[in-house]
Amino acid sequence: MAQKKNYSRYFIILEEDEKGYSLGVDKSASGYVKLENKNGKCKISYYVQNIKKQSSPYHMVLICNKKGTKDIIKIGEMNIDEYGRADICYEYPVDNIGNSEINADKISGAAIVKFIDSNIISVMSGFSTTDIPTWKSFSIIESKEIKKEEIKEEKVNKTIFDKYEETIEEIKTKDSNNANKDNKVKSVQENKEQEHKEKNLDNKNKEKGENIEKPNEKASEKPNEKPNEKPNEEANEKPNEKANEKPNEKANEKPNEKPNEKNLGKTKKSIEENEDKKRNKQNIPIGLEGKYFRSLVEDLDSMDNITDEIKNCIWYKIDAKDEDDMRNTCNYDKFMVLYNPMLGYYPYIKKYGHYILGYKCDISGNMKYLVYGIPGNKIREEQPFKGKSGFVTWIENKENNLGYWLMFYDYKTNNILIPVK
Repeated sequence: MAQKKNYSRYFIILEEDEKGYSLGVDKSASGYVKLENKNGKCKISYYVQNIKKQSSPYHMVLICNKKGTKDIIKIGEMNIDEYGRADICYEYPVDNIGNSEINADKISGAAIVKFIDSNIISVMSGFSTTDIPTWKSFSIIESKEIKKEEIKEEKVNKTIFDKYEETIEEIKTKDSNNANKDNKVKSVQENKEQEHKEKNLDNKNKEKGENIEKPNEKASEKPNEKPNEKPNEEANEKPNEKANEKPNEKANEKPNEKPNEKNLGKTKKSIEENEDKKRNKQNIPIGLEGKYFRSLVEDLDSMDNITDEIKNCIWYKIDAKDEDDMRNTCNYDKFMVLYNPMLGYYPYIKKYGHYILGYKCDISGNMKYLVYGIPGNKIREEQPFKGKSGFVTWIENKENNLGYWLMFYDYKTNNILIPVK
């Protein structure tokens, strides 16, 4: 009999319901609730950003709409900092969330709300299921325990606010260290090559004796001589020197030194070209912003030969054999960029078990926008929501007959882009 899992984790993404509570038009409210069940405990984490700080409090609630339960668990107040953010954590027994005697497996959604008179104003809400209930009419259960985690809120908020700058500084430090390492490696290699050449010359001098020192000196000086000087020097040499020295030079120096130098040069050039190609691909998109996006896909397989229609675009394959595959990550940034935008399209994705993500760059390698691709044929039935959500471009895969429906997304303005025909 298989053992039951003693650990599970999933996210509930919060989306803006009521306008007027965000920091600005270009900064819409967003956030998530993370539920982690481990060893009989349920850890509930709330994170929100871009919400106006107001005199009347915001409240965190959990919505229970599973197994015949229709309740709202009122967890507590959420204090927003001066930057419009909050990050709070609670922990309860898995079978007694908020001391309400309700099990965590009955939770289907979460929300940030305001209680005005007898009305519930939903500022943000989200659900783990596609079936969204009329939850505002559910009975409200007050949490019977006041948690002390809110005391840590100021420190947590500072950490979150400084996270981006710290990441940038880490990237700069790594770049600097890598550059120093490369210089050291090149220096060590050059020194070793020089030492190796000097040792070979010393050994040859010892073997040949003093009378052959001059030809060896000439041989070591030849790389620095101009090509036009060689014929004159050879013409001015004495017959005896030619007879005695030339055979040694031809027998000992040319076969050992010149062919090896040529082969070494070709090998070195080939290695450098391959490394340059690999480095160029790894460093696109460029810049600090590019480093951030590259970090999100470092565990994904890149895909070549998708299409020639979209230039300067790097493609990645994201496996999604099951919907849980799209939720199974503890990295919030990865979840929000790679998985969350595609959760609503899983009915279209599951047929082929994967979808693709493209980093569209300009000619210099700067990041421009994201491209999401859902596999399917060029038929109406396989076009996601018949194009109403932005999947209006279809491309044919170069390697097989399968194509992809594409949606272009401007992450800077949070707008879906429709290509001009």
